[in-house]
This record gives sequence, C-alpha cells and structure tokens, in this order.
Amino acid sequence: MTRPGPSRKAEAEPVPAQPDPSYQLYVLECADGTLYTGVALDVVERFIKHLLGLGAAYTRSHPPLRVLACRCYPSKGDALRAEYALKQLPRTRKLAFFNPDERLLDATLPVLGRGRA
Repeated sequence: MTRPGPSRKAEAEPVPAQPDPSYQLYVLECADGTLYTGVALDVVERFIKHLLGLGAAYTRSHPPLRVLACRCYPSKGDALRAEYALKQLPRTRKLAFFNPDERLLDATLPVLGRGRA
C-alpha cells in the first residue's frame, strides 16, 4: 500500500477586500404624525420589519407610514453619532438635517390599510 505523498498546500488566493457596508440613518413618519429615527443597513428591509411589528417597540404602538429621509454613513459608529445629533434637534429642524436629495417626501412606500389613501 502506498502512502500519499506530502500534500502540496494550494497557495491561497488573495480575497478581495469587501467594502464595509454603509449604514443608513433614516426618519419615518408615523400614523400619529410623530417621527421615528433609526439606523439600518437596509432601510427598505427595516421599514418592512417596522410595518410587521418586528422593529422597534415605538413603531409597534405608532405604526409607520413612510420613510421621510435617509443618509448613508461609512460606519455604524458614524451613523449612531448622527442619529444622536438628529434626536437632539427640535422636530421643526429634523428634516432640515438632511440634504434635499436625501429627503424622500415624494417617494412614499404605499402601506396597505394605513395612512392616507
């Protein structure tokens, strides 16, 4: 019986560096007119979770209607710091925090059975 020879280790090919995913700061308008601010990797996915009652406790009792604004950040820490700064602002200045191209006022995601028709 022959033994297998010494195995040749395949040279590891360099794995291309994956860019860190961008975190998004977003603002939701809730059915009672209040605003909810959060951070997510995928705002659409997170919005759907809020709609299904799987998001934050706040949005379970204040159902969201639409995403009002969204901004990308290179790291979770940057997004969380921006969220904190945004939450310190009075309501009247919260949407002014976002550039015009980050405001999604006309890009309403329709929500069946909720909000305005």
